[in-house]
Amino acid sequence: MKAKKADPGRAKLEKELREAIQEVDQEGLLFLLRQAQTLIYNARVDRINQEEQKLKSVKKPAGGIEPPQRESRQSVSIEESDGGKTIFLTLGKARKVLTPDEMRQIVRICYGAETKSEALRRLFTVLARERKDILADAIIGNPDNPLLEALFTVVRQTYTLKER
Repeated sequence: MKAKKADPGRAKLEKELREAIQEVDQEGLLFLLRQAQTLIYNARVDRINQEEQKLKSVKKPAGGIEPPQRESRQSVSIEESDGGKTIFLTLGKARKVLTPDEMRQIVRICYGAETKSEALRRLFTVLARERKDILADAIIGNPDNPLLEALFTVVRQTYTLKER
């Protein structure tokens, strides 16, 4: 996420940000710093994903035969154990443990949003705030990631939202 110094729009935004920082308290600065770190991390993940896609499109197996896929990188599964006290979420090759409350929150997001894209944005935001480890381990850098969409689909197929 390197900046181009010649961009006048960027220079104006940087100036406005420097001026605004003067009025932000320490807690607000910490929040802004964390947001900046998340943006930088996401940009790096996106760059890595783009480079990986370029490499995949260049590499073609000898003889024109595609090798069998071992495991779908976009696969998502949810398994409950201990009578629902522990939930194992597998996103691609990342396997994470969730509490029932965390799973309920994900279910509410998947059912509560007006649109699928809104639900994906909310899922990404909540995970970025509360479970960055999931995003990092599954290499999810933005709300448009296919794993997040697969999670949405599996949650909607597996759970129903209970009315209170």
